[in-house]
Amino acid sequence: MKHYIDKVEQKIHTFPLNTPMPFSEVKIEEISTDTLRKILHRLHDRGKITIISRGYFKRIEPFKELLFVYGSLKKGFDNHNLLSKYAKRIGKSITIGKFGMFEDSFGNYPYLVPAPKMRIHGELYLIERKELLDKLDQFEGAPEYYERKKILVKSHRGTHRAFVYIQPHTAVPKNQKPLREWKTDTDYKVKQLDHYLENAIGA
Repeated sequence: MKHYIDKVEQKIHTFPLNTPMPFSEVKIEEISTDTLRKILHRLHDRGKITIISRGYFKRIEPFKELLFVYGSLKKGFDNHNLLSKYAKRIGKSITIGKFGMFEDSFGNYPYLVPAPKMRIHGELYLIERKELLDKLDQFEGAPEYYERKKILVKSHRGTHRAFVYIQPHTAVPKNQKPLREWKTDTDYKVKQLDHYLENAIGA
């Protein structure tokens, strides 16, 4: 399959940018129509083309940005599915600079503030389509609630500049210890929710 993908990609590279083309323009003798469709959809997922309607696509400028995630977007956590097939996991990562990471009132998710507390452990992803980054901005409430900015992070592949979502204007909580890594702990989250509700009812 990789051999076929390379052939299709080479042919597509000869097409002009942002010009609608029918799938049939990429027809290669030894590749069946069904296989060609699968390859084109795979190239769409990798940000090489955009399928614009049934049977038509256009070649686009490649989009590649790195994203450092530290909370519910991590693998195995509640909102990981939002990264979808347009993101490729690079692996575990850690910030070069120090930040403050704290949890929300319910213990559902963490947030970063620009306070030099400690280096934060998370995961690094390669984003291959701009619409995914736009979707994540909407989910995170950027730029009103979170700010998406680039920071230095380190992975097994070296040092990178990657986007991260941070709350630049939120004060450091006085009643919390900063976190180094966000972990799954259902019992702890239930206790935090109970504690929050008790305080709310008591108030």
